[in-house]
Amino acid sequence: MSLAFLHTAELHRATFDRLVAEAGYRGPVQQLVRPDLLARARRHGLATVAPETTALLRDLAAGHRAVVCTCSTLGPLVDQCAGDLPHVLRIDRPLMETALTFAPDILVAFCLQSTRAPTLALLTEVAQAQATPIAPRPVFCADAWPQFEAGDMAGYATEIARAIDAEIAANGRPACLLLAQASMQGAAPQLQGFDLPILTSPPLVTARAIALTRAQPVSVSG
Repeated sequence: MSLAFLHTAELHRATFDRLVAEAGYRGPVQQLVRPDLLARARRHGLATVAPETTALLRDLAAGHRAVVCTCSTLGPLVDQCAGDLPHVLRIDRPLMETALTFAPDILVAFCLQSTRAPTLALLTEVAQAQATPIAPRPVFCADAWPQFEAGDMAGYATEIARAIDAEIAANGRPACLLLAQASMQGAAPQLQGFDLPILTSPPLVTARAIALTRAQPVSVSG
């Protein structure tokens, strides 16, 4: 197989099926869904799922030309693998690199507190690597995640838009809106009224992963 995804929510399967098809990729795709990894990381800390997550990623990397972990909370564990396995991709790295185009005033919206630290750390890392000053504006969409867990995606999008609207009303317009979690992509249509660039991770990482499947020369098995 050439392309693999590790998800922590079932809904991502359909999202990435669509994105891969729209990109014209015709190779085999494996999608592994492990919601327990995110649940345990939120409840007990990232370290408690580190051995299992990195082992999963390494197993996938042995048989695919590109592997994407679509959970932002697990992002630091992806980085642990990517040092010697550059075809293992953290979903939000292309997102952060793209966001620097709009630096310094970047509004960073997220729906889980477990995502806040790794997201802002990655944005800072990428900005420092490119010597780009940033002034991120974190926005915690506190009421959104219960809607997601209940399967109410319309309510989820509404709460994300509400939190962003409150931030902009209080502190002014940023240069762009960065939706830190893959699940937040569905809220983008409700944010069009802000008339700002809206950056989401799934399309960006899909494009990078497919490029790797076509150019990346690692030897794979399986």
